[in-house]
Amino acid sequence: MFKPTWVQYTWDLTSLPTNAPTLESRYVVNSAVPADAELLDAAIARSFSMEQAWSNHMALRMAQIRRAIQDDLPTGKTNFIVIRHGARIIAASGIRENPEVTINFVTGVCVLNEYRCRGLGTFLLHESLRQLHDKGLKTAHVITKKGVTAERFLYPKFGGKATTPPAEAIKEMELSPSAFLSK
Repeated sequence: MFKPTWVQYTWDLTSLPTNAPTLESRYVVNSAVPADAELLDAAIARSFSMEQAWSNHMALRMAQIRRAIQDDLPTGKTNFIVIRHGARIIAASGIRENPEVTINFVTGVCVLNEYRCRGLGTFLLHESLRQLHDKGLKTAHVITKKGVTAERFLYPKFGGKATTPPAEAIKEMELSPSAFLSK
């Protein structure tokens, strides 16, 4: 079986820059609600499908994310921050605001391919980190595959430091969807 190379990015939220990137007025940022579940799932799945590096691991990853949307969106356990263009969800970031979890970013930062290179990922990453900071977290963590676009160009922003993830976190990324969310 194919074993991906995982990398963890960690941010020190106590030194998060306060000057946030700007978002063009044609876009709206807010938290998804249960009625957004289908649109949210579609946007995240399309974002992942455009990354060749995820192809060998996408089915498991999307099963984990779909379980988070199904179980966590209605309860608020995961806050899904979205950017909308009209009625369409064009970017999303699912964050867990609990300092006890190993991985704060359930989805990572996902932007539809046709909306990339417009600063939306940078804005969404900063907004996600700001919300985690505002909830009292001192650090935030994401685990991703080595070589994906976000790992190379987005996650180093705002002081993100790449490290080898702890074995427990790697296991969590490779767990069945139900075990992933029980954490």
